[in-house]
Amino acid sequence: MGRALKDRVQAEAKRLLEAGVAGQVFPGGAACMAWPEGGQTVFAAAAAGRLFQGGPRVREDTPYDLASLTKSFVAMSALRMAAEGKLDLQARAESLLPDVRGAPGGAATLEQLFTHRAGLAPWGGLYLDVPHEVGSPAARRWIVTEAARRSERVEEGKALYSDLGYLVAGEVLSRVAAEPLDRVVTTFVTAPLGIDSEIVYAGALSSERRAELARKAAPTERCDWRGRVIRGEVHDENCAALGGVAGHAGLFGRAHGVAILGLAMLDSLSGVGDFLPAQLVRHALETRPGGTQLFGWDRKSGEPSAAGRRLGDKTFGHLGFTGTSIWCDPDRNLVVVLLTNRVHPSRANEKIKGFRPAFHDGVVAAQGS
Repeated sequence: MGRALKDRVQAEAKRLLEAGVAGQVFPGGAACMAWPEGGQTVFAAAAAGRLFQGGPRVREDTPYDLASLTKSFVAMSALRMAAEGKLDLQARAESLLPDVRGAPGGAATLEQLFTHRAGLAPWGGLYLDVPHEVGSPAARRWIVTEAARRSERVEEGKALYSDLGYLVAGEVLSRVAAEPLDRVVTTFVTAPLGIDSEIVYAGALSSERRAELARKAAPTERCDWRGRVIRGEVHDENCAALGGVAGHAGLFGRAHGVAILGLAMLDSLSGVGDFLPAQLVRHALETRPGGTQLFGWDRKSGEPSAAGRRLGDKTFGHLGFTGTSIWCDPDRNLVVVLLTNRVHPSRANEKIKGFRPAFHDGVVAAQGS
């Protein structure tokens, strides 16, 4: 049954991806569904479309700009650091990062920053006002300090999804670990999971490896600020101004590598493996008042949820602005990863909102668990 089930899921995923291409939801996409069966892990992968119109075909291992899926990797790095006694999640950011002292973001705890409950603004065009050379240490310090100052009035305890909060949190991790954030994520998440060759910060690569990534990666959008179509470098402008490495964006990855993180979370939740203690994972995924945002993850929202209707109520995951997503269903022990470049050639295309739930419902029905 195992092979027949995998074939059925792959065929349905490919059919749906091809429908998305035909409907101009995105130029192309790759997907990976993973679940345990008979003591082994089944990976059902599919790909369809092209990197861009007239370009090479998308492969199952095509790297995509993961956008906000970066947040899950960074937050799990924080949990791993906490599990090893190297980080206090209840510490205020300003006690670990003096640059943000006195700012709203500095007064917030890491727990608040990683659960989007620090009251920082969702986003802001900080890259437009940097008084230093972008990518320089001075620019990085200015952007982080400014991000910590950008707050909005919200009801106490209410979630306000914030890229800026994760931008600050990522810098805190780097300062505590005394290493660049890309090394922190590699050390605590991608290397232990064996996916450090699949999930990378493009901004931290050597010029040779960055050129190789650019040849293989799906392009995103034409950026007026940079004056070119973005390919092999981060789509998010604030992250680009930081040098391509940030807590809220910057990672590129393959669908398989993203699925591995989801599987590690499900295993840890069940007390299997040594990625994270089950108690810490349960804390990260516990429902909090004021919104669906969790620690590094999100819950299914009200209908229509991007995760569709078939994935269970305990499902957790994350969306990425460029057209990426991961959803993990503990009841089914199922991980579904969808990577697309729906922002190419323009972010004005929002057909992904209708496609996502249909895709998830389709592959879950095919998997039949």
